[in-house]
Amino acid sequence: MKTYPIFILLEDKPCLVVGGGSVGERKVLDLLEAGARVTVVSKDLTPTLTKLAQAGEIRYLNEPFTPEQVNGMVLVLAATDDQEVNARVSAAAQAGGILVNVADAPEYCNFIVPARVRRGELTLAISTGGASPAVAQKLRQELEQRFGPEYKPYLALLQGVRDRLLRERRDHPENAALFHRLAAGPLLEAVAVGDRARVVAVLQEILGHALSPQVLGELTSEAFQENWG
Repeated sequence: MKTYPIFILLEDKPCLVVGGGSVGERKVLDLLEAGARVTVVSKDLTPTLTKLAQAGEIRYLNEPFTPEQVNGMVLVLAATDDQEVNARVSAAAQAGGILVNVADAPEYCNFIVPARVRRGELTLAISTGGASPAVAQKLRQELEQRFGPEYKPYLALLQGVRDRLLRERRDHPENAALFHRLAAGPLLEAVAVGDRARVVAVLQEILGHALSPQVLGELTSEAFQENWG
């Protein structure tokens, strides 16, 4: 299966999940993590989805699927155990030019969901084009070991530094070189072992002439407190 890999921005975009079981729950949680506005169509919900519906975090339609439900959606996911329903979901979405994925039925999809590893702002996606989901899962497990939880605070710190540096000296000719030095240096290793003093020292060595020690310390504290784990 030939594919073109993309990352879709779904922040505040309406998305539909048909199916309220365990597979549907996983799809909903992924969409919520991406910031989507999620509607779930199902006669039954898992306990987790029930709580989300009661809290108003998802819109719940306790009714059978109808083609009109895809209207206005940016993305549709079918996750029922009824292939006839899944096929109707796919047909309705594709008739409206909407991206649709049906769990475990690539013949009904116009996009596939890759195996992926997430560490904060880092997302690693793996696809075998449908040739072997087992291989994709194996590679995902290997990448989970290779890219640990330290990447979440690490990237949060780099983003904080980048935002601050660009705000104070946008278009400075040295900026790009500084960003590359940060990425190539020992900053990740210091973050991984939780050595805040070493993190600040590395930042000061590279950025001390551009940002004050106080600012670098604040950025380090924010990244660790809000993003570790």
